[in-house]
Amino acid sequence: MSEVDVYWNRRIRPRAWSVREGGRVSRHVRAIALMDVTFVVHAAAVARVQRLRQRAVCAYARGTPCEAPRYPSAVRVRFDPYAGPNFTTPDGTVVLRASLVHFLEDATCWAVL
Repeated sequence: MSEVDVYWNRRIRPRAWSVREGGRVSRHVRAIALMDVTFVVHAAAVARVQRLRQRAVCAYARGTPCEAPRYPSAVRVRFDPYAGPNFTTPDGTVVLRASLVHFLEDATCWAVL
């Protein structure tokens, strides 16, 4: 299976994760797991969001969809364009990559680093 980009979409109802393949959104899902994940942030888009105070897709996770159990050792990963330009864990550690990430129905993201 090929790589996809995943990001939380607040504009659709019910809210869900958007899955983008080849530059186009192919589907919306309530939950998904990816392996070999790279977290991507576009600095110019973050700056625009901060300047205009208007939501836009400026960060996403890129990886290969998979079926995998959620590990108890997984750590929550968040992105907030107003808090900083990176994906981080609750203790502030910057996350660039993860071996496995679960995107859950409640809009949370849990990674095995």
